[in-house]
Amino acid sequence: MNIYDFGLKGPKTCLAKTVNEAVDSANEIGYPVVLKISSPDILHKTDVGGVRMGLLDESDVRSTYLEIMRNAKDHCPDAKIEGISIQEMIQQGVEIIIGLLQDPQFGISIMFGLGGIFAEIIKDVAFRILPITAADALSMIHEIKGQSILNGYRNTNPVSEDMLVNLLMQISEKGFELRETLEAVDLNPVVVWEDQYRVLDGKFILKKHSDNKVVNLTPNISYLNKFFTAKSIAIIGASDTKGKVGNGVLDSLLNHDYQGSVYPVNPGHPIVMGVKAYPTLASIPDTIDMAVMTTDINFVPDVLADCKKKKINNLVIISGGGKELGGDNSLFEDRIRKAGKDNDVRIIGPNCTGVFDGRSRVATFFQTQDRMSRPKDGPVAFMTQSGTVGIAFLEDAHAFGVRHYVSYGNRVDVDEADLLASWGDDPEIKVISMYVEGFENGRKFLYAAREVSSRKPIIIYKSARTEHGAKASASHTGNLGGSYQVVQGALRQAGVITVDSYDELISATKAIAMQPEARGVNVGMVSNGAGSMIQAIDYLSELGMKLPVLSQSTLLHLQEIYPSYYITHNPIDVTGSGTSDDYITGIKALMEDPNIDVVMPWFVFVNIPLQQDIIEKLGALNHLYKKPILVGAFGGEYSIRMMDGIEAQGFPVYHSVCDWVSAAKAISWRSQHILEKNKIF
Repeated sequence: MNIYDFGLKGPKTCLAKTVNEAVDSANEIGYPVVLKISSPDILHKTDVGGVRMGLLDESDVRSTYLEIMRNAKDHCPDAKIEGISIQEMIQQGVEIIIGLLQDPQFGISIMFGLGGIFAEIIKDVAFRILPITAADALSMIHEIKGQSILNGYRNTNPVSEDMLVNLLMQISEKGFELRETLEAVDLNPVVVWEDQYRVLDGKFILKKHSDNKVVNLTPNISYLNKFFTAKSIAIIGASDTKGKVGNGVLDSLLNHDYQGSVYPVNPGHPIVMGVKAYPTLASIPDTIDMAVMTTDINFVPDVLADCKKKKINNLVIISGGGKELGGDNSLFEDRIRKAGKDNDVRIIGPNCTGVFDGRSRVATFFQTQDRMSRPKDGPVAFMTQSGTVGIAFLEDAHAFGVRHYVSYGNRVDVDEADLLASWGDDPEIKVISMYVEGFENGRKFLYAAREVSSRKPIIIYKSARTEHGAKASASHTGNLGGSYQVVQGALRQAGVITVDSYDELISATKAIAMQPEARGVNVGMVSNGAGSMIQAIDYLSELGMKLPVLSQSTLLHLQEIYPSYYITHNPIDVTGSGTSDDYITGIKALMEDPNIDVVMPWFVFVNIPLQQDIIEKLGALNHLYKKPILVGAFGGEYSIRMMDGIEAQGFPVYHSVCDWVSAAKAISWRSQHILEKNKIF
C-alpha cells in the first residue's frame, strides 16, 4: 500500500536499482533531488542514514547512492533492499505530519500536526476519531500551536486552510474505508505551501489479523430508569454482622430515607436486622423491582437465573472479584455479560457502590450514614468508574444536589453511553458529570456524547492519562498517540467540557447546576482586595476567557456613586473600605452591562466595613438577572460561615482562585463552542 492508493500527491519519483539508473532518473526529474532507501523492512530511514537531500549533480547522486546502500546494509544486514528512490526536492513550504492509528478504546483515529524530523520532539499534534467532519478537520488545524506557522511568517504566504481540510477529509474517508486493514499510517513529512501539498514519505502498517468483531454502537436504555425508581429491592447477602458489605447495604435501604419495600436474602438466617429474610431470590413471594448482590461474584449466574424467574430486569453487583484481578476473571465477566442478556437483566457493576437517586432515595451504598452523608435531590446526574471518587462527589454535592448517581465499576453491561442516552432525555437533569479512567467502547461513547452535549453540558474528568495505547512504536503516529492524546481529541470532537482535576469537576458542576448559563466569555470582577483578582486575570487569559472594558454608561454610573479612590474599570476594586452596598452597586452594574457575561465577586470577609448583611443583599439578586454569579473567597472560621451563608442563597462559592476561574470557563461552555464554530465557518 502506498500514498497513491489514497489518491495523494507525491513528488516525482523513480526507483533506481543501480547507480546509472539513479543518475538517469535524477537527470530526468531535474535537480536538486532527494535519495531515499527503499525497503519494506526499514521504517525509519533517517535513523540508518538512508536519506540524503539537496543533491545538485550527477557526481553527488553517484557517491550518495553508494553511501546510502552501505549505510542500509551496515545497520540492517537482513533487510530486503528494493533499491533507492530518486525524488524531486520540494524547496518551499512547511512540513506537517498526518497519521492514522488504531486506538484500543476508540478504533481508528487521525492525527495532524507539525512534521519532519522534529515530529516526536515537538509533539504539536491533534487527534480526532474517524470519520471526521470538515468542522473537525479545521478544529484540528486551529488546535495545534504551529497554526501560526501555517498562517504565514517572514513574508511567506499562508497555507490554504481549505486545502488542508480537503486533504484531511480525503485521508479520513480512505482511512475509514480501510479501517479493518490498517494498523497505522505515517505521512511524514507532507510539505504544504499556499494551496499545494506533496507527501514526501509514507509508511503503511497493516493489521496482522483482521478483527471482524461486531461492536454495537447503539446505547441501550432499556430498564435503566427502574434502577432509580425501584419500589421493592432485594439484597442478596444481607447480613446482621456490622462491618460486612451486606449489612451496610441493608442498613442504607432499610433504616433511612428509602420508603420502598426491602427484602433480605440470606439462606442461613430467617430474620436479618429484624426483617423476615428469604433463602433465595426466587423464594420471595412479592414482586421485586431490583436486586442488589453483595455475595461472591461466582454466584451471579444462579442469581441471574432467579431474576428471570421473578421477572427482575435490574441487578446491581456490589461484589468485586472480576477483571480487576486479571486472569480468568475477565472471562468470567464475559459469561456474566452473556447471561445478563440471555435473562433480560440490566447489570450495574460488578465492583462498584451501585446507585443513588435523590428523589426516591434509593441508595445501595455499604457505607453507613454515620460515615457518609447522602445529598439532597438536585439537577445533577453523576456517573463514575471509581466508587471512591463517587462517594467523595456525593458528599461534596450538598450545595447543588444529585438526581441520579451510578458507580458502574467493571462495566459488565450498563456503560457510559447507555447512561448518557438515558439522562440526556431527562428534562430535570441540567448537567451530567463523569469520572472516567478508560473507555471500553470509546466509539459508542463518542457518538452518544456528541448527541447529548448538543442539548446539555457534559463534564468529564478523565484520569489515567499517562497510560499508552497499543504498542505501535514502528510509526511516529503510534509514538505520539498515547491513549490520553486520542481521548483528548475524542472529547473535543464530542463537545464535552473537560476538566483536569477532581476539584475542577466539582467546581464546574456546581457552577452549571446553581447558575444560569453564560452567554459569552466576558468576565466582570469586583472585590475589596485586589490580590485575588490579579491572580485570576492571568488564568482567565489562559482559559480563553476575556476581561472586557465596561460600557461608558456603566463607568459613568460607578464614578457618580463610588468615592474617587475606588477603581471603577474592570476589575472593580472597592478597596478595603468596601461595604455591602458598594458590592451590590458593583455587582448590579456588571449584571446590567452588555459587555459582561459572567459576574465574579471576590470577598475579603474579614474587612470590617463589609458586614454580614451582604448574605441577604446578595441573595436578593439571585435569579433577578439571566447572568451567572460566581463567588470566591479565602479565609478561616468566620469567612467560612459567610461563604456557607452565601451558598445557601443559591450561589456557588469557591475557596481557590483556580477553581473560581475554571468554573467561569465551564459555565460559558456553549458560548465557547459557538466561538469555535464561528472560527471554523
